[in-house]
Order: sequence, then C-alpha cells, then structure tokens
Amino acid sequence: MASAKRDIRHIIDSFSEDLILIAQEIAREQVERAVADWQAKNQKLLAKQSVQNEKALRNQKALERIERFAERRSEREQKKAAERALRLEQRLIASGPGESSGTPTKKPRARRGLLADGASQKEQTPPPLFVHKRRRDGEIQQLKRTEEEVAAAATDGSSSSSASPSVPHEQLRLGL
Repeated sequence: MASAKRDIRHIIDSFSEDLILIAQEIAREQVERAVADWQAKNQKLLAKQSVQNEKALRNQKALERIERFAERRSEREQKKAAERALRLEQRLIASGPGESSGTPTKKPRARRGLLADGASQKEQTPPPLFVHKRRRDGEIQQLKRTEEEVAAAATDGSSSSSASPSVPHEQLRLGL
C-alpha cells in the first residue's frame, strides 16, 4: 500500500506539474496576444500621431516661409522708399536754391505706342465749370462765389481781354 500511495502521489505530482506547464503556456499566449493587440492599436495611434506631427511640421515650415517672405518684402519696400527719398532729395539739390520749385527743369519724356500721336495732339481739358462740395452725410453742396470773388474774377477777365488784342500786334511786329 505504501508503494501504491507513493505511485499515486507521484502521478498526481507529475499531473500537477503538467497542469502548471500548460497554464504557463496559456498565460504566455494570452500575454503575447494582448501585447500584439496593444501594439496594433498603438501603431495606429502612433501612425496618426506621426502624420499629425508631419502636418504640424509642414505647417510650421510654411508659416516660417511666409514670415521670411513678408520680412524680405518689407525690407525691399523700405529700401525702395529710401531710394525714392534719396532721389527726390538729389533732385531738389540739383534744381538749386535759386530756381522755383513750381517749374520742373527735367526734360519731358518721349511717348511711345498708340497714344503718342493722339495724346500729344489732344488739347488739355479746361477746369470744371461747377465746383461742388460733398458733406459728411453724403449730400452735395454747390459752392457759390462771394461778391468779392465775382468782382476779382471780373477784373481778371477784363485785364486778360485787354492783353489779348496786344498779342496779335506784337506778332505782326515780329513777323510771326
């Protein structure tokens, strides 16, 4: 009997060891499956995060390019403004202090293209006959001359009319 008990205990011990090995294998398989599932889920999340990071990086680079472009543009505009100011100052210096600033001394530019002949032969338009003033509310107010202005205009008109008959006489005298 003692040998039978020993044999039964031996069988039970070996059976329990086999059960422990089977349980460990099942646990390992379940852990591996869980890790694989976790990695698959995280790979999707990591892939999404990497795509988002790439987009953010591209957007950041685009913003930096735009900022650099804006800086270069403003620098160019400032440089052009400084050059214009320098040219204007040089023109004012070149015109000299004795000459009046109202009469430009530069040569007229030659015109090219279709407008050259028509524009040069076209008479200049006279100033507008009626002067209007627009109020803040949008109404148009006609400006009227005062009596003093009317009298001054009449004297200017009479002096110009008296000067006009002398012009043909001078031209005749000069042979023009």
